[in-house]
Amino acid sequence: MKDDKNEVIAACLLTEARIFKFYKYFYSHRGPLLDYFDAKLVCYFFKELSKFIYKNRGVFILVDPYLIENLRDANGRIIKNYNNSVIVKMLGKIGYLHQGYTTGYSNKSQIRWISVLDLKDKDENQLLKEMEYQTRRNIKKTIEIGVKVEDLSIEETNRFYKLFQMAEEKHGFHFMNEDYFKRMQEIYKDKAMLKIACIDLNEYQDKLKIQLLKIENEMRTVNRALNENPNSKKNKSKLNQLNMQLSSINNRISKTEELILEDGPVLDLAAALFICTDDEVYYLSSGSNPKYNQYMGAYHLQWHMIKYAKSHNINRYNFYGITGVFSNEADDFGVQQFKKGFNAHVEELIGDFIKPVRPILY
Repeated sequence: MKDDKNEVIAACLLTEARIFKFYKYFYSHRGPLLDYFDAKLVCYFFKELSKFIYKNRGVFILVDPYLIENLRDANGRIIKNYNNSVIVKMLGKIGYLHQGYTTGYSNKSQIRWISVLDLKDKDENQLLKEMEYQTRRNIKKTIEIGVKVEDLSIEETNRFYKLFQMAEEKHGFHFMNEDYFKRMQEIYKDKAMLKIACIDLNEYQDKLKIQLLKIENEMRTVNRALNENPNSKKNKSKLNQLNMQLSSINNRISKTEELILEDGPVLDLAAALFICTDDEVYYLSSGSNPKYNQYMGAYHLQWHMIKYAKSHNINRYNFYGITGVFSNEADDFGVQQFKKGFNAHVEELIGDFIKPVRPILY
């Protein structure tokens, strides 16, 4: 819909699906897009939309406007309420019925709760500082051990999909097949980014051996000092610490050698599909190999993309959906804790509205 100046003032993207053999239902993706505080515009556009749906043999339409109901912290506490009750009442009067303030996941609608990291006016050091200690530590550890991120071509989608299937198995869900993710890349072209976090175990072993040599040198220095002063508590304590470090590194070297024999020198740790616009990075679908959790590939992958967003002047990093259940019993408790660690806040959206245009069939 355009105004007198030929500028678009209202629009929506519709998907249709067949039901009852000859009829359809329609869905407006996170829309329609318009000024919801312009009552005249809203009423006119939605009434015309209803006519369009009826004309095209629609039974009903589902809309879910991208309107924030509440801004919350990562624990679910409300920071700001946007008081959309006027919009809910206005749409209700023209037959668009609000479906409630739902929580959880549903195969009938998009997620109503999203986790977002604000990047505006923050450099990398500030972003790291605002993360939880363990998240910050994990990121730094992945850098130390040599985890890297690679781009996957559409022909390499299977490397992503193997890890995605592991996530399906772990969390007990089934989403889409491999062709779906290839199609997403074809549709979004250069806006879609398939990334994978890997580690080269030979390179990691080299780093461990360098650490080993350093500790052995320190131990020789401390032993010489103890020969000169056998009663030094400080040097005795230092030697005990070095012995523990030596044992830990030798253990890691041994396990790394075993892993190279089992799975090869290069491990695929975690992978994800991202959609990048000029304003936002969307973290859509991902997976990781639980066997390699100690390398924390998912943390390195997120940090890599957060840095990508900053370098491209993108101020919004969207971790996407959570259930909105803020308790230990939540189905996605682990996922929420992961996103919370990056200092993401939560945006609760207004929710779904359904307009039956053929009430008898609906």
